[in-house]
Amino acid sequence: MQEKDTEFSQNVKQAADNGDLSIAQTANFNVKEGEAPVLERSIKPKPSERKKKILPEIKITSLTELKTKSPSELMNLAQELDVENITRMRKSDMIFAILKAHAQNNKDIFGDGVLEILPDGFGFLRSADSSYLAGPDDIYVSPSQIRRFSLRTGDTIAGKIRPPKDSERYFALLQVDKINFDSPESITHKILFENLTPLFADERIVMERGIGSSEDITARVIDLVAPIGKGQRGLIVSPPKAGKTMMLQQIAHSITANHPECHLIVLLIDERPEEVTDMSRSVKGEVLASTFDEPATRHIQVAEMVIEKAKRLVEHKRDVVILLDSITRLARAYNTVSPASGKVLTGGVDASALQRPKRFFGAARNIEEGGSLTIIATALVDTGSKMDEVIYEEFKGTGNLEIHLERRIAEKRVFPAIDINRSGTRREELIVPADELQKMWILRKILHPMDELAAIEFLIGRLKTTKTNEDFFEAMKKSS
Repeated sequence: MQEKDTEFSQNVKQAADNGDLSIAQTANFNVKEGEAPVLERSIKPKPSERKKKILPEIKITSLTELKTKSPSELMNLAQELDVENITRMRKSDMIFAILKAHAQNNKDIFGDGVLEILPDGFGFLRSADSSYLAGPDDIYVSPSQIRRFSLRTGDTIAGKIRPPKDSERYFALLQVDKINFDSPESITHKILFENLTPLFADERIVMERGIGSSEDITARVIDLVAPIGKGQRGLIVSPPKAGKTMMLQQIAHSITANHPECHLIVLLIDERPEEVTDMSRSVKGEVLASTFDEPATRHIQVAEMVIEKAKRLVEHKRDVVILLDSITRLARAYNTVSPASGKVLTGGVDASALQRPKRFFGAARNIEEGGSLTIIATALVDTGSKMDEVIYEEFKGTGNLEIHLERRIAEKRVFPAIDINRSGTRREELIVPADELQKMWILRKILHPMDELAAIEFLIGRLKTTKTNEDFFEAMKKSS
């Protein structure tokens, strides 16, 4: 028997040496020292009977959780899940590959995003981390779900998602858990934004934080010169290098500190990438951007998504604040892509191009039924461009708050470089208590005869000696 096994073993070895693996693959050899080879016959399992590779137990509960990770963290996660070619992938592609690999463990995955409905009837949930730019990690929403829940572009949706099937390219929404941070049942009671009643702002957004820092000085000057209310439509009119972006950043800090109930969105259009990074790291709200190296169509797409999202939140009686830098560059983008109407204004502005940016700016309002949309936008002047002057002239008078920055003050490195006499708020008596309003008017009478540089230097000097505006008024009362 042993001789037969030895002879068969030699035949199998010879077949393997000759390249015939069909026989050799059916045999395993256990050879001990000093013994003849003993054949152990075995049958190779069928592919269907093989065990699936068990991936390491990694807790991934949501798509949003992955998007907050840095590229290096995602790369480590992808290596643990044996994802191939990760070094060549963009961040969005890496997230898609990780989720697809993770889905093999049959774990539930949740995702959220802002809905953009395409002309074909279906939609995608875009991510705020990529400023609503289309990418492979977007979530597909079917037309039947859009009809069932009466969804519109701008709705913020959260729910359970499933990985793409063989012929699909995107993750798909399985079930809707939240719409605009409320339960899906609540959407039956909302009124369309266009049907809501607009009012003057009647609730104040307090800027000063009482921390006594140089940053708080800007907030306190705004409170004294041009108080902001919920539902305000404001313009910060500024020449280049006068500190408009820093002022927006300080306004954002004040809103997040004093009014956490407000949903803050900072929208940067045609700005420098390093300013976008600085803003996103320092501001706790939602920072969305389209940098100057992107096309005008991209500027418009992110702006349209932001205003639609804001409208949907206001329909749910929420307070939303949009800080836009800058409306001049947004209007330039609309002018670039709008079809020529044949009527051209001074500076090369098409007569019909400014209608859509005006609709964006005009959406700001206080709502009688509850909720408000506040927009504070910067407008560029003294740039040497006739187009910028025309755009400012078109928007001048449309807002109910204006803050004018002066280049001459900024050149002396006095910040905030506010021209007090030209800045102000319409119907400020609705948001400021009567006794405080009287003191503000007295202050204006004192500052009015002064030169704009002397006025702001005098005011900043007095504010630095006190911690709050209330203390400042008390000190002013004693000195008089």
